[in-house]
Amino acid sequence: MNESADEGRNAVNVLEFPRSLDERLYRNPVVASLYGTESVEAFLAGPCQVAIAANVALPDLEGIVSTLSSAGKFVFVNIDNSDGLAQDRGGVEYLRKIGTPGLITTRTMLIQKANQLGMVTMQKVFITDRSTLPRSTNAVRQNRPHLVQLMPWPVIPYIKQQELAELTPYVAAGFVQSRDDVVAALKGGAKAVSTSDVELWSITRR
Repeated sequence: MNESADEGRNAVNVLEFPRSLDERLYRNPVVASLYGTESVEAFLAGPCQVAIAANVALPDLEGIVSTLSSAGKFVFVNIDNSDGLAQDRGGVEYLRKIGTPGLITTRTMLIQKANQLGMVTMQKVFITDRSTLPRSTNAVRQNRPHLVQLMPWPVIPYIKQQELAELTPYVAAGFVQSRDDVVAALKGGAKAVSTSDVELWSITRR
């Protein structure tokens, strides 16, 4: 990790990053964004190790988590976008009960609850303009997520390094359209890149 990333980790006081997940993301730095169940088979068949599951209906959620975990994959569930799943502390407790290792959300309360339950957390941050950055940084500092998902990707290169370091470690997301985007994001300091583009899921570090 580069010096600015270390500074960012200290600035927001994030929780200690799980070594096993760190190793997965180093080898396979693309996180598969799964919308519904349609692309689960493609994810399982490839080398990609980490996924974000969204738009999964509640009756299917436990099965998806079990299938991915049994295959040795790591999954974050987007609690903000899962039909039928309560977006409250009870929803977090349900995810933990069914064995979900990771949670992603924009909501402060849910990040804090998931941290308390020993889950790996990713806080989603939308960058609309520079004026919102202090608020986002304060939220990350308060919540102490393991990861921050920054989106959209095309905006990230325009953020000052000092500001970006305060939101580290981060996953670049949104409008990631090519291998060049992935490479540029990683060179710019991203720990990983998330995308729904199946063709990019096989990218590995050389």
